Amino acid sequence: MPATRNALWDPPFPFPEGAENLPPRGCLAATPSLLAALQRGAPESLSSPSGVFMLGGTSILRGRDYFLAGPVLGAPMAVMALEILIGGGAENVAFAGFAGSLVPGLKSGDIFLPSAALSSEGTSVHYPGGLAPHSAFHAQLAHAMGQEAAASSGAIWSTDGPFRETRELRDSFRARGARAVDMVTSALFAAAGFRKLALAAALIITDEFAEDGGWRDGFGDPGFRRGFEALSAGIWKAFR
Repeated sequence: MPATRNALWDPPFPFPEGAENLPPRGCLAATPSLLAALQRGAPESLSSPSGVFMLGGTSILRGRDYFLAGPVLGAPMAVMALEILIGGGAENVAFAGFAGSLVPGLKSGDIFLPSAALSSEGTSVHYPGGLAPHSAFHAQLAHAMGQEAAASSGAIWSTDGPFRETRELRDSFRARGARAVDMVTSALFAAAGFRKLALAAALIITDEFAEDGGWRDGFGDPGFRRGFEALSAGIWKAFR
């Protein structure tokens, strides 16, 4: 019988074929572009994607020592993928994603390492516990990332309603300490903590919530594309 951890779930989940016997360390990527950057920078050859999750195209690439999975969109999909990875043997996961800046000091292309999360998404409530990364792995990731690019840490706000990130909400969560916003991180922190998984996150800032209330798109900034390779290098280095 394939090695899985179906005992995690009550009742046991019908585990997808192809996700069992994973290496203990690997990455979960939010988008196809981040998945491609992480595959290019991987310290070993990874297999062709295997679409085992049946979650809107989420796939696993695996090597001898590491795996790479993604893409995932939003908190429910990300946590479903994470649960399958844990069930397949994952013990240490780095999440690579995107975030919007809520403060002037974070610009498009910067790398942000969430050290805590504030949630207005609906997934984390099912995983009682804290909304923070694994402290030791977060420190490893921060050290490794700092060797590749300037990176900063702080709290992130995760929401299910990206088109309802109003100025009022922005100001409210910024007053509570949030420096960036995304759709995933708080849920991954909650699920990983509940399942005793060592997880930390590294995010590229894609846009900025300007003081006039609008969003400034940073996808075309020269620094944005350069951030992909730095993010990939720092994440893989953090595992060594």
